[in-house]
Amino acid sequence: MALRLDPVVTATYFVTLSAPVGAYVAIRLARMRAYDMHRIVQSVLLVMGWLAVLGLELRIRLAGGSGAFVDTAPPELVGWAHRLLSLHITVAVATYALWTWLVVASWRRQGASLPGRFSRRHRGLGAMVFGGLCFTAASASGIFTLAFVL
Repeated sequence: MALRLDPVVTATYFVTLSAPVGAYVAIRLARMRAYDMHRIVQSVLLVMGWLAVLGLELRIRLAGGSGAFVDTAPPELVGWAHRLLSLHITVAVATYALWTWLVVASWRRQGASLPGRFSRRHRGLGAMVFGGLCFTAASASGIFTLAFVL
C-alpha cells in the first residue's frame, strides 16, 4: 500500500507533533527560573508553528480548499474525517490565538520583576495552550492517518 504523502503537509505535521514537546521543555525551563530561555523557546516554537500553518494554508488553497485532503480518506470515513477536521481547526485556531496573545503580552511585560501579578494568569493560560497543543497534535494525527495512510 502506497502512502499519499504531501511534503508540506508532512512538514507541518512534524512541527505540530513537536510543539507539545518543545512547550514542555519551555515549561520546565520556567520552573527552573530560566525565564530568558523559556521566552526564547516559546517564541521560536510560535514562529515555527505560524510558518508551518501558513505553508499548510497555502498548500490547502492550491489543492482546492480545506476538505481537499480529507476527501481522500476511505469513503466510509470521509464524514468522520470532516468532523474531526472541523474540531481540529477550531481548537488549533483558539490555541494559536491564545498562544500568540500570551507571547506578545509576556514580551511586553518582560522588564517587570518576576514573578509579578501576571504570573498566575500566565501559568493558567500557558496550561491551556499546552493542552491545546497536545489536542492539536492528537487530532492532526487522526487527520493525517485518515487522509494519507488509510
